[in-house]
Amino acid sequence: MTALWIELTRHHAALDPHFVLRAGADAEARHLLAAQLRDPDTAIFVAGEPGAVFAFAIACVRRAPPIHPETCRAEITDLYVAPARRRGGCGHALVAAATRFASERGAERVEVHVSPRNPEAQAFWRAEGYGAHMDVLHRRLSSR
Repeated sequence: MTALWIELTRHHAALDPHFVLRAGADAEARHLLAAQLRDPDTAIFVAGEPGAVFAFAIACVRRAPPIHPETCRAEITDLYVAPARRRGGCGHALVAAATRFASERGAERVEVHVSPRNPEAQAFWRAEGYGAHMDVLHRRLSSR
């Protein structure tokens, strides 16, 4: 699972240097994934065969103060399917599982963050029925 998460991050780093991994990130990634497994509002879904996981999705439920009608939403924070396994329905099945998890936890909608520099992911998510909600604007404060 950690290896796949690292592959996903390297894919993102090729699109945007913001995602470049620090030295030693593998060990930290294992700790982060372990923490997510302990969180009752987070679920990790995997696809694979005996001895080999080739895809995963991570979904988190977020609760908001009751100042708006919507008080619970979910986010699919990560989705990755190994390149050799793409276009076989695995990503769709993982999204369906994450969506069921979100719905069972009371989420009223599911969000995903997708880089505009990732046309393949943009097309996948739009085919899944996702559309624009908010533009996230940012400005770098240092040249790190």
